[in-house]
Amino acid sequence: MSKESLPVVKKAPILEEIIDEQDEQIPMTKNVNAVGDFVAIQRNGKLFTGITIKLRSDPSALGKNLLFVRKGFELPYRDDDVAFVIPEHTFAQKLNDSSLSKGLISEAHGKFASDLTKSAMILSQSKILELRQIYSRYASPDEQQTNTSTIHDMTCYVFKTNKPELAQLLATVMYVLKESAYFIPNISAMRNHNQIILRAKSDVAAITKVLELIRLRDSSVAEFQSKAQEIVNYIRSNTNNSSTEYITSQIDTLPKFTEKDKLFINFIRSYVFNSQTSHGLFETPIAAILKPMKLYDCDLDKNCATQFLREIGVWSPWENLNVYDSRIMLNGHGVSKISDNDQEISLKLAKNLMNTKPFGYKRKEKSSKSSPIIKSPLNLGLMDFYPYDICENIRCDFGELPVYTIDDYTAHEIDDGVSIERLNGTDSDLASMWIHVHVADPSTYIPPGHKLSQIARTRVQSIYFPERNYSMLPSITSEQRFSLGVGAKDYGSCVLTFSMRIGNDGTFLDYKVRPGIVRRVKTLYYDDVDTVLSWDNIGRDKEEIEFFHKQRHFHPREIPTPKNTREELSLSEKQDLLDLQKLAVIHMKRRINLGSFMFMLPQPSIELFPSPLPRSNPDPQAPIIHTGMPIIQVGLDKSMHSPARAMVAELMVMAGIVASKFCQERNIPILYRRQDPPDSSIIEEELKNIDLRNGALPITSTVKVRPLMSTARLTTEPGTHWAMGIHEGYSKVTSPLRRYCDIVAHWQMKAALLDNALPFSKDELESMALHVRAREKDIGKTQMLSSKFWILNLINRFKEAGTLPELTGIVLNVFENGHKNVLIRELGVHGMFNDDKGTVNLGDIIKVYPVQCDPENTNLFLKLL
Repeated sequence: MSKESLPVVKKAPILEEIIDEQDEQIPMTKNVNAVGDFVAIQRNGKLFTGITIKLRSDPSALGKNLLFVRKGFELPYRDDDVAFVIPEHTFAQKLNDSSLSKGLISEAHGKFASDLTKSAMILSQSKILELRQIYSRYASPDEQQTNTSTIHDMTCYVFKTNKPELAQLLATVMYVLKESAYFIPNISAMRNHNQIILRAKSDVAAITKVLELIRLRDSSVAEFQSKAQEIVNYIRSNTNNSSTEYITSQIDTLPKFTEKDKLFINFIRSYVFNSQTSHGLFETPIAAILKPMKLYDCDLDKNCATQFLREIGVWSPWENLNVYDSRIMLNGHGVSKISDNDQEISLKLAKNLMNTKPFGYKRKEKSSKSSPIIKSPLNLGLMDFYPYDICENIRCDFGELPVYTIDDYTAHEIDDGVSIERLNGTDSDLASMWIHVHVADPSTYIPPGHKLSQIARTRVQSIYFPERNYSMLPSITSEQRFSLGVGAKDYGSCVLTFSMRIGNDGTFLDYKVRPGIVRRVKTLYYDDVDTVLSWDNIGRDKEEIEFFHKQRHFHPREIPTPKNTREELSLSEKQDLLDLQKLAVIHMKRRINLGSFMFMLPQPSIELFPSPLPRSNPDPQAPIIHTGMPIIQVGLDKSMHSPARAMVAELMVMAGIVASKFCQERNIPILYRRQDPPDSSIIEEELKNIDLRNGALPITSTVKVRPLMSTARLTTEPGTHWAMGIHEGYSKVTSPLRRYCDIVAHWQMKAALLDNALPFSKDELESMALHVRAREKDIGKTQMLSSKFWILNLINRFKEAGTLPELTGIVLNVFENGHKNVLIRELGVHGMFNDDKGTVNLGDIIKVYPVQCDPENTNLFLKLL
């Protein structure tokens, strides 16, 4: 198997990322609104307004929030339904009701909601002419581009005010949600960012044209239907998905798509992506297109429209619709012209950089002393890379010191490597040993104001879907120029190194941050290093470790593991790794003593083949026929069930603490990760059950602690990260190839070391943090849904083939109506089952069978065996 065809596998996460990922998998109690808030929710194209009277975190709420709409009508809703919120405190004084102080929802609340809604409806009618001008006022002048504005700005424009009233804001929201031909009804953007997305003028024209063609019963409608029938019948008769070889092809005898055909195809696409929020716009015309063909006996809904696009060869039979999520705007799928343009620019800039020679470094003695740069000041343009290494004179040359990069065999870009340096040569005193965490240094070539930097800021991070990676920086530069170890033997590999010495109690004795050069890089793999290291501190019983390692479920066949060239380790190199592990364990135990803990819930590791999977053409010219099927292979992430992975994760955390110390002492603004401790006696009691060997919390305690935790924050003020047991401040700095905040920290620290002006002020970073955290959450959720999509597809394949393995689940949540949330241990995927008899309890491990498995909507319903 060539390197290019290696399965796409997400880089092993560091500890805080594991916490973040598990936060995405199991809902937290932090709601998008509070009891007493006025809320507008969008459901199947209809807008409902009222007062929240119960949150999903309430044990009696059956897992959903509850909205009081009017007397006798209470509506359950999900967080994702919420389009607009007015916090209670903004209108509480107007109610003049003593029950508020008792935390009750009174009749005054209901009357306020009713009056506000009526006022907004009256305003939306009386100001209809002004509201209709919003689109022309805020749409992008570029015919092909979407644009964004805020509810506040639009309301100010319509009502000619700088301080809009609540009814005016709600009137604008009502209008925008109703006119989905002009506005993309992205509820998440409205709720989280106060943003409205305006369709590109070309898209509005296309939607209007389709509606007109259907209304006039134009002949092009019937021609498209006839063509679609022919394609569907051919595919149903000739597609062979039993083949073990996956092939895509174009059949010359099948009809091609005309420009008018594409109008209908894109209209149906828009319906699939916006069916929950644009119901009124699409429902009737979609039925007019699909019903006359008599191809489907089901409801003509989103699932039917999705199946139709697959059966006319526009999408593959296993198309993962999460790649079209407008929140994350992935390039190459026709979702965002801006993202596609950014990708085109990135590739051109990457090609320009790769056409230049890499910086070379003559060997020199290590020195911690800095020398002034004796080169003329740089005057760089937007597209200009650094013509030379601005840190060349202050780089520490680590010479022949071995640098160990330890990663998965699928890794294409290497972010980091580790070294150990003994002050007294072979001294066995751990306190006299320097740990060096060497981090790839793309900021050697990329200035903070460069176009690639701007694109990276928009993207925030690399995105990992099972079928494809979407890199933050161009892949060719990350793999062939920036990756740690590239050219190390010939001309040296530039790094930013975080060095530390720790005492026997895990406290820091000394630390350094230096730009460096590494020359002797050894490429190792986790599984190989596991054979060298001690397993004593992995904890857990042998059976559970074996359980995690043996999970490997696949269809139609197993993906072969490539035979990598294994670098032999000398005795001294093995001792290096053992000493690094000892130091990492000492520091980990200090964090555990300070309150750190880990959830050991199974998380999936998904591989597909071929990889990456072919993309569907966003501008299809003809139907694509798919023969065979891609291999799906699911195992469990072994991050905390492998001594090598645990060691590397801890060393990366230590580097993050060093960066925090360095920046705090020099007053350098960077972005820190913080998590506030919860205020609960339950937490204190359950944390007594931590496994002191590795900080693992047992499942019975995990299910009680998780709902009480707050999510991590991104801020310019250092502070406690509670779950990690870090109180002195922590920042992520070890993955600048795939996380924008990491490379920002590098720019800041290097500028300080050079005594240059800092590229980013504290205020700029505060503004950046809002964008970064919001996008991180959107990406995390979409990655989770994509993983679940492929796992559910695998389950369906097993059921069809009669090869479903025995499945067991951990009961994570129990609701009053008998429904229980279960995490399937073998696959790391969540499902629900009804236990109205109350036969199982929180934390139980049970045998389950998947009764209903819906990959499109990522729903899995189970029954108890």
